[in-house]
Amino acid sequence: MMSVVQNFICTKESRLNVIRDQVPKMSKIFKDFDFYINYATVENYFEVSSVYSDNVKKLNFFNDPAPIWSETTLDMVIKINTPYTLILCEDFEYRTTYDEWKNILNEVVERDVNYMPIGRLWKYTKEMYHQGYDEGDNLWLYPASKSPGSSLSVDALYKTEFLLNRLIDLKEYASDSFPLNLPHHYEDIYHEKFNNGVRKWGNDFLCAVPKKIILMHTQSDTETILNKGRGWQR
Repeated sequence: MMSVVQNFICTKESRLNVIRDQVPKMSKIFKDFDFYINYATVENYFEVSSVYSDNVKKLNFFNDPAPIWSETTLDMVIKINTPYTLILCEDFEYRTTYDEWKNILNEVVERDVNYMPIGRLWKYTKEMYHQGYDEGDNLWLYPASKSPGSSLSVDALYKTEFLLNRLIDLKEYASDSFPLNLPHHYEDIYHEKFNNGVRKWGNDFLCAVPKKIILMHTQSDTETILNKGRGWQR
C-alpha cells in the first residue's frame, strides 16, 4: 500500500541524537512498509546505517553521494511498486501510533487522496483553515485549487505515480532560490510563484491533511539551513 523514502545527510551530533531517538519510534509506526533510505554522505555513515538496520525490518539502504537530491530520490522511487509513497525528512519527532497511522492511510485510500502534506501540520490544522476543508474521520480534505499551502512538499504522502512524474520533470529546471543538491529545490520549483504549486492541479485533485499533528520538526538548525549558504557537499 505504501513505501517510505528518505534522502538526507546528518553532520551534527544534535541531529544524530534525533535519529537515535526517533528512528525506533518511526520504524514501529511504519513497520508494515518497505523503507528506501539514501544516506548521502560518508560522514557518520556507520552510525546512521546501524540505527536503521537495527530498527527497520524492511530496509533498502543506499549510500549514494551524487550531488542532485531529486535524481537520487528518483532512483529510489523508480523501485517502488506501492500506490503511495511517504517521503520524509529525518529530523521529525513522531506524535502518532501504528493504529492512528493505519486509520489515516485507510481513509486516504478510501477517499482516493492524491497528496497529503505533513510537514507543517502545526499551521494547517489550525481552526482558521477549517472553513476551507471538508471533514473526514481522520482527515481534513480539500481540492488542490483551494490548497492552503503554496508548494508541493518534500514531507508528504503522494500517489507514487504523481511523485515519480514530478521528480522526472524536475530534471528540466535549473536552480532558483536553492541549489540542486538541497531537497528544498523541489519545493522551490513546485511553487505558486511559478504558477507551478499545488493549486495548478485544480478542483479534481483531492488533497488532505491529518486532523492532528502527527509529527513535528525537532530542530531549527536543520541541515538545509546549515548548508544553504555554502551548498550541500554530499
